[in-house]
Amino acid sequence: MTNQDFYTFIPTGKNDWVDQVKQDLKGKDFDDTLTSTLWEKIKIQPFYTSEDLKDLTQEYKFHPDSKIPGMSPRIWTNLVPFYPENEKSSNEEILNTLKNGADGLILHLKGTQNLNRILKGVHTEYITTIFSPTAESALFLRLIQEWIGSLNLKPTMLSGAIRWNPCDELFGSGENFNLGIDLAAQTINDFREFREFYPMTIDLSRYANTGATGIQELTYGLGEVIELIDKLSKKSISARQVFENTAFHTAIGDSHFAEIAKVKALRKLIVELAGNYGVQIKVENIYIIASTSIWSKSLMDKNTNLIRQTYEAIAGILGGANSLWVNPVESKNASVLEKRIARNVSSILKEESYLDKVMDPAAGSYYMEVLQAEIEKAVISGLQELEEQGGWLKSFEDRTLHAEIRKSRETAQKKVLADSLIKVGANKYLAKDKLENHLPFAPITEKDFELLPSRATYFVEQNNLSNS
Repeated sequence: MTNQDFYTFIPTGKNDWVDQVKQDLKGKDFDDTLTSTLWEKIKIQPFYTSEDLKDLTQEYKFHPDSKIPGMSPRIWTNLVPFYPENEKSSNEEILNTLKNGADGLILHLKGTQNLNRILKGVHTEYITTIFSPTAESALFLRLIQEWIGSLNLKPTMLSGAIRWNPCDELFGSGENFNLGIDLAAQTINDFREFREFYPMTIDLSRYANTGATGIQELTYGLGEVIELIDKLSKKSISARQVFENTAFHTAIGDSHFAEIAKVKALRKLIVELAGNYGVQIKVENIYIIASTSIWSKSLMDKNTNLIRQTYEAIAGILGGANSLWVNPVESKNASVLEKRIARNVSSILKEESYLDKVMDPAAGSYYMEVLQAEIEKAVISGLQELEEQGGWLKSFEDRTLHAEIRKSRETAQKKVLADSLIKVGANKYLAKDKLENHLPFAPITEKDFELLPSRATYFVEQNNLSNS
């Protein structure tokens, strides 16, 4: 038996620790010295204890158990993007990629390509396939339907999503929202038997990549869901059908722990939002795509971007993404080497870092639990305010949404320019000589209805690269 007299330490509470820290600071202000603010809303303390929590939450389950015996408890797919122009060479590249670490595709399509040629020899029943339009939505959706029909593809042979929803029409042209609603209703009905394929995707990444805070990203993304439920209900599509047929795409930025908490908060908030409509869904049945951020990268030193995309990928996995998209900074123009590095990040995190061995490693952390709860609280408050002001569509039409995000974007960009927000490789610890490897700068011109991807380092790049 253990001698209890050994444990003679006097119990110490959080206030005792705070008092000791204040004493050690020798007159410096505790808040000014040791606390920080996340996303303009959440105060971050230097440490957390069990006193900060009412109850520890249960470990999250990010997906159903594998159908294959012996698989690791944590599963995600490794997505690789393709922009097919030459169908034959694209097919060869796809097959090679699937043989070398990828188990998912993101096909950026105009709607005029021949999918049978592009996907020749690809067994879609064993991979994840994401379709993303780059031109007219109706033409793009018809292409997918015709491809499925030509192969007589069974519902069990296709898993993935269509990375589109009617709100995309507004950001693309400022109009066609009602046409998009008609297309969405038709597409949901067309894919009703495809239980592992999501014919709509809420693209929260559009906000994150244009400079929104994590709270704004979740608020406006879930605002889209509420708007779509309202509009699709008039087309005889129920709230349940919307939730069961919708995937969610978020971008992972460089606030590492906050991004982990953000993705977990998104999953919980979707469940709670569905519950408000009387729809019961399990957390593991929500499909989340996580891509590495465009906003966090810099043209000043593309080598540092490789490090950023790795720890962003880690945050996406720990946060519970079902598919990981490590997006090269140069996107479709990335070199063969950069594409290979991006593809291999997921494999290294699985095979060498063993991130697939535990379902939810962040569970039980006092800091992470408090952070997630604070994000959820801020998003719920933001959604209530958004609805009181008329909802997501009204905020788009009167450009309130755009103004808020542009304000956050400009604030962050000015902080980087003034060196009050450090960006390694852009305004601090600049690469020299052989490591210096700038990307070409091009000004970003935005129409009033658009939200175009930008970078926190944009003003610094403008000053240093625009004439180079």
